[in-house]
Amino acid sequence: MKRIVFAMLAGSLMAADGEAVKQDGPNGHKLITVPAGTYALGSKGHPTNPAHAFKTSGFRIADCETTNAQFSRFVAATGYVTYAEKQGWSLIGGEGSAEWEWRRMDGANWRHPFGPQGPDAEKLPDHPVTQISGEDARAYCKWIGGRLPQLDEWETAARAGATTRYPWGDTYVPRCANTWNGINHLKNTREDGYVLTSPVRSYPPNAWGLYDVIGNVFEYCEGHPAWMSAEEAKRKICGRGGSWWCSDHCCNFHNLLDVGRMIRTASLPNQGFRVVFDL
Repeated sequence: MKRIVFAMLAGSLMAADGEAVKQDGPNGHKLITVPAGTYALGSKGHPTNPAHAFKTSGFRIADCETTNAQFSRFVAATGYVTYAEKQGWSLIGGEGSAEWEWRRMDGANWRHPFGPQGPDAEKLPDHPVTQISGEDARAYCKWIGGRLPQLDEWETAARAGATTRYPWGDTYVPRCANTWNGINHLKNTREDGYVLTSPVRSYPPNAWGLYDVIGNVFEYCEGHPAWMSAEEAKRKICGRGGSWWCSDHCCNFHNLLDVGRMIRTASLPNQGFRVVFDL
């Protein structure tokens, strides 16, 4: 039998060959363990995420965002109806849009993220599920016995020991993540290969084996930063990592530091989530 030797590398379990150790979780999730410890987060002088220490007793986190196929199995098992489905419409955007433009589209929901004439989620099983609200994400997590990550848990796992703006360094590299390529949203140059969402695990993982911590879809998190008022925290949910919509010119939150936020019941085609499990 091959002997597996484990080592603590920057706070995460790694095999002797340098590969991240993953465990099988429920509903096809692959989980990576973040051990107990104190982690340095934020950045000195950052206006909304200043340098701070985060102490955790450890947790397991999915190596990628929750997919259409995984969410579909949840719906099939429970009959769950998302907020956008109940509402009958949601907001969409994409190539040809003005900056920050989100348009109402009847029939837009997780099954048809850009409306009935757009891409069909059933035909994109390995893409991240979108057009779900924060409450919808919480319902899925509860179903499989998990939860959404806390803001600092997400950042700890996404950093994987890095102290830079991105997992790979301080300079953005388009081929490393799915974000918007182009000077505006009228045209996407497709430098990273995609205009909208991409299949999970399409880009290189971070040092601990997590995919898409930058780009693809914003990831819902629990908790709120100190600068957010209690009243706003009741109405909104935070997200991290940016999305396919983000660029230096619009919604430039595709990094390890910035914290986005939106109304708890709102849905967009660039919002998703990954799951955390307690040890």
